[in-house]
Amino acid sequence: MATDKRTHILLTAQQLFQEKGLGMVTMEDVARAAGMGKSSLYYYFKSKEEIFNAVLETEISEILLETMKRISSRTTLRDKLLTFTTVKFEMARKRKSLYRTMELGMDAEALSRYNETKKAVHLRYLQQEKVILQQLLIQGGEDGDIKPLKTGELEEAVFIFLSALRGMNREINVFGAAEQADRMLPAFCRLFLRGLQ
Repeated sequence: MATDKRTHILLTAQQLFQEKGLGMVTMEDVARAAGMGKSSLYYYFKSKEEIFNAVLETEISEILLETMKRISSRTTLRDKLLTFTTVKFEMARKRKSLYRTMELGMDAEALSRYNETKKAVHLRYLQQEKVILQQLLIQGGEDGDIKPLKTGELEEAVFIFLSALRGMNREINVFGAAEQADRMLPAFCRLFLRGLQ
């Protein structure tokens, strides 16, 4: 029951943050929208920042679950990597517009705290993302899709893959069009795998 209530609060807060911006939402707003008293809200969360942090953590967990779910239905390493890149691209685009909306109404100090929170959550996400990619490449070596990688080579391959993908995401989201991703993401996966075979 407590978990359901907590989830309800987070979903309510997420919607408010998206509609009004983090800076314009108060604890009272969240409590009212969640259909509870302010003191009841404080039982679950001590501050708006704590709610925001939990909202970000929930979003990251959902992205990772979606990535793993979609990857599990693929059979070849190439298809798994393409699925990984596609989910990351879709989520980066979604989060970009979400974050832009959330920043509405923030003063400089609030924006600085917000960016620190966002950065800390993002770093935890990157660590989990690395683990998924490492597992894919290790399995690909065992299955004969690529040559087995030594520990150092595995770390290098993961770093190169994720860095290149972040750069492509930025270029396409800022300067390109979604159609570009349909062409470039498969090409990227194909060329990356060719280098590991």
